[in-house]
Amino acid sequence: MDPKFAPDLIAPCGMNCAICKNYLSYTHGVPTKRGKVSHCKGCVPRAKNCYIKRGCPKLSKHQLKSCSQCDTAPCKNFAHLDKRYRERYSMSMVENLKTINAKGMDGFLAEQTQKYRCPSCGGVVSVHDKKCYTCGYIEKKTGV
Repeated sequence: MDPKFAPDLIAPCGMNCAICKNYLSYTHGVPTKRGKVSHCKGCVPRAKNCYIKRGCPKLSKHQLKSCSQCDTAPCKNFAHLDKRYRERYSMSMVENLKTINAKGMDGFLAEQTQKYRCPSCGGVVSVHDKKCYTCGYIEKKTGV
């Protein structure tokens, strides 16, 4: 398994923090537009209440570790977040959780490694800005 893609970087909602531009900026020491370096180590390692966890009593009270364990998922907040990510970034956290349930964590991480690997240097391409923070490669937009 690629060390860039690890189980502890998968958020309760199914987001792979290893492909997040804030996490990639943090791990590569890249300053934000305001000149500060992000402090995001990933949703699980930093142990902060994320948008989904704050709105979910089961997650916030540690009754569940993942939205995939919830019998009423996706909740309103999760569905809204997933819709936004599908529209803006062509990525679905609901689909991520389904893949984890179907193929296991190792299968999911193997898929993520293939999907987000930089073709130029083998680094990670961000889901948000399609940029590799290792070599600067930027994925060209496809479509019409």
